Amino acid sequence: MKKTSLFLFLLLITCSGAQDEIVDSQDSSDNIVKDTIVAEVTPTDATEDNESENTKSSDSCSAKTEVHKCHYIAVEYDKPQKDFSQEIVVATDVPQTVIDEYYEIHSMLNDIIGAYNRYVTVVTTTNEFSQPVFDKLKEIHWDQELNIIDGYLVGAGCLTGSGMWQVFPPDPYSLCIMDYEFIEYPHETREWGSPLLERRAVIYHGWAHEYFHRYQRAFHYELNMGNLDSVDTPVWWIEGAAIVFPNIWLNQSWQNITLFEGSSFDDVNVEGINLDEWYKNAKKAAQGQSHPDDRCNNYMFSKLDISYDTSGFCFIGIANAYLAYLTSYEVVWVDIPKDIYELSFEGSFKKHTNMTTDEFFDKFNSFMREGDPNDPPPDGFFPDKPISEVVNFFKYADA
Repeated sequence: MKKTSLFLFLLLITCSGAQDEIVDSQDSSDNIVKDTIVAEVTPTDATEDNESENTKSSDSCSAKTEVHKCHYIAVEYDKPQKDFSQEIVVATDVPQTVIDEYYEIHSMLNDIIGAYNRYVTVVTTTNEFSQPVFDKLKEIHWDQELNIIDGYLVGAGCLTGSGMWQVFPPDPYSLCIMDYEFIEYPHETREWGSPLLERRAVIYHGWAHEYFHRYQRAFHYELNMGNLDSVDTPVWWIEGAAIVFPNIWLNQSWQNITLFEGSSFDDVNVEGINLDEWYKNAKKAAQGQSHPDDRCNNYMFSKLDISYDTSGFCFIGIANAYLAYLTSYEVVWVDIPKDIYELSFEGSFKKHTNMTTDEFFDKFNSFMREGDPNDPPPDGFFPDKPISEVVNFFKYADA
């Protein structure tokens, strides 16, 4: 089943293999201790009142007997941090370059989205070399068998979670478990003989996609995003918003990535980062003019695209881009998720778009069937400025 290579990246990381080079698997950032000057401050009445309120809130949360939003607030799961907060732990035979690339890409993402904590990426090879990964997984309450079989850690996935239901009070982590073979040869790139730059572009795109999911989860707190019994956030927005983001980000930023210095756009043109081509291919399929084996030919967006179990995963990224065209990318990526917890997805969607989702489906289906599919997207469909200039991801950081 090939729903798009990106969707496969999300649901299952399934490649195997190991490398012989042995390197330090610990955090590659420098550990620097600096002299600190602490000023003595006399609390004002306002400060004392604030501390009193925080104490009351903490006491109230500690009295909870079920998982609650306050448990996530207590660990700042919903707030971007000031410093780099993601973690990567790798098997001892994974090259240091993977760690360095991870830090470079996520530092770039942090500048746009913010640095969210409790996001852990682990990279496995074999049982022999993956003990640091096993130790980290134990630390964050992973309850699956710590055993790599046929190249895959039992229960591996990206994005998954740990500490959300295994312990109480919850100690939540968003978790991406990858194997090194997949990082070197994602999807069918070994069979295709894809060059290194293309393979790395796929990985960087995937890292941005998964980290965007961590950002989305920040607004859901204890609610299980993706489980409609918990919250009505639909797959077409969960996955679609997290597809259009890396497409636009990599389209705008690929020249700033160290590995791609001196290369051309054609060298890294993967997934949907050629935005015009991505747009035209989607419109061709919607109008039944794609290749005969394209299962998205004549696909109609509908309520089926609410659930992971029923969605055809056709046009979900383009649908989010179209929604941004009707409203703004800030509405799609920032305003809608902000109010999901209080209003539900449907309620937040209506508040910020002045439409119901059914009305949006009708507009989108009509739009996809208008005009010549070879026409370029209308002006404003994709941002003509860097993401950080058109979207303020920190808009509600202090709310």
